[in-house]
Amino acid sequence: MPALMAQLRDTTAALRDDRELLAGRVSGLDYRAYLLQMYGFHAVVERALKASRPLAAVVADAPLRNHKAALLAHDLVALGVDRGDLVHAPRMAFPGALALPEALGWTYVVEAIAHGGKQLARHLTRQLPAELSRASAYFGCYGGEAAERWRELGVAIDGFEHAARDGERVVAAARDGFLQLRAWFRPVRQPRSSRIHA
Repeated sequence: MPALMAQLRDTTAALRDDRELLAGRVSGLDYRAYLLQMYGFHAVVERALKASRPLAAVVADAPLRNHKAALLAHDLVALGVDRGDLVHAPRMAFPGALALPEALGWTYVVEAIAHGGKQLARHLTRQLPAELSRASAYFGCYGGEAAERWRELGVAIDGFEHAARDGERVVAAARDGFLQLRAWFRPVRQPRSSRIHA
């Protein structure tokens, strides 16, 4: 049986590419709507991951990884969204409590999105250089350490001692996470419908 990280990669390969979320010509409003949707995703997932105390026994730096909603808030404010309005930003429906295998699967989702963000950032920088120059903290969340943080996550996941028993739950949670992310984004193809206006 392949290592757990390889199973996660192979099972979710067709679901991981989020470039289609901002395909074609992208406006500043499109980018802001994308960040708002990402904020609504990360805010609820991070809350659940922070509440999963056993997660740190597998991913030692898990608490330090749960900071992406704050980076998204920084970018949105840089694009003109009032920080106080973020309290009312739509959030993805989420159960709010995760057992360890599911928390590990969702951690993979969050980190895979961050790991793939550099390619998406390059695509956006070509179209929106001014916006990305002042609002790309989320895409640069790990700076020059991004590859190393991804490698460390893989080592931690492959070291999960209950992989033989619970590996399928981890993989199922990751697959579900990507599917939920796609479903969360599907209604927001027209960013001008956003309820937050600068």
